[in-house]
Amino acid sequence: MISLREKLKMVKAGSSETKKPAEPQKNPLFMEENRVPAAVLTGVDRITLEEIRACEPTFTGTQWNLSDLLFLDTETTGLSGGAGTLAFEIGVGYFEQDSFVIRQYVIRDYPQEREMLEAIIALAKEHGTMVTFNGKTFDLPLIESRCIMNGLRFSFAGCPQLDLLHICRRVFKLRLGRCNLATLENAVLGTEREDDLPGSQVPQRFFDYLKTGEFGLIRDVLRHNYDDVLSMPKLLSRVAEAFRAPESLSYPEDIYGVGRTLMRGGHVRQARECYRILGHTKMAGHARLRLAESYKKDRDWEQTVSVCERMIAEGENGTWPYIELAKYYEHIQRNLDRAEQMSLRALSVLLNRMPLQNGSKERDQAEINGLYRRIERIRRKKERRDSNGTV
Repeated sequence: MISLREKLKMVKAGSSETKKPAEPQKNPLFMEENRVPAAVLTGVDRITLEEIRACEPTFTGTQWNLSDLLFLDTETTGLSGGAGTLAFEIGVGYFEQDSFVIRQYVIRDYPQEREMLEAIIALAKEHGTMVTFNGKTFDLPLIESRCIMNGLRFSFAGCPQLDLLHICRRVFKLRLGRCNLATLENAVLGTEREDDLPGSQVPQRFFDYLKTGEFGLIRDVLRHNYDDVLSMPKLLSRVAEAFRAPESLSYPEDIYGVGRTLMRGGHVRQARECYRILGHTKMAGHARLRLAESYKKDRDWEQTVSVCERMIAEGENGTWPYIELAKYYEHIQRNLDRAEQMSLRALSVLLNRMPLQNGSKERDQAEINGLYRRIERIRRKKERRDSNGTV
């Protein structure tokens, strides 16, 4: 007689023999790869680490090699960046031999998100330096949060990051105002997209695809993302060129933006050269103001006085150069007569200007009061000097 234990063994053996292997996934994670000849992206190979640090003083990388760069851009289910937002498509670009490889991943359903994130993590570790457009604020934090929600331990904190949006704002915002990628492509790269899918329609395309299963709905998203990724190395090359040779720029506002960025990064000599280039443009007044501030900070009084006198001769920057010269003559030269003269001239400029402008009356009155106090103080010093021979 067969025991119960033997019967169970027989049932178990039979079930293992008849068990069917798991069917392969019908719709695997979508990945598409395209290659662009590296020669098309002219100038990228000329970029140096010094130029990168000039345009982005916070860059933490200790070396700069094209093979280390990973350009990344996401297409998401929303722009809020909250817990419900995910990147359903991620495009990356990297240089490999004589090509710029653009690889794009799309999840066909939510369970594939982890697989896509693992692929991106592997590429980030392989290349090391992340180049994005608004990635510091949006793309990279979003990917990190989605890694956490998928049980993946990864952070971009260890990767040097270069965010082109912040760099372009410093250089081009004064001229362009808005610095979204489409505007920069048109105004800086001289290109314009045709039949491009507006970014506002991207999330709905994904939701419609999930409902219908029609992958053709995603094709416009892929083309939009492809253009985003391809534009980044082009824009990086143009920005680096701007810092390499600011005199080659066509617009004085852009040269001023480069100079201001260089000054903030401690590249004083190069910044001053930018400001000098602007001496006969519509940005001359702004440039001379920055020059005078720079020379004053270095206590180069000869150059400070020279630039302030030029501003006065050109009628630039209102009372500022008069007041700076008044300070110089009072505190550096101890020439109280000249200090009083400059203060009175500043007061005259302000009083003559007030009826012609629509500025704040409170601010103007505060400046007038400050000039009166300065003049009274200088006159008291002159009285003491005349009475006992000291200042």
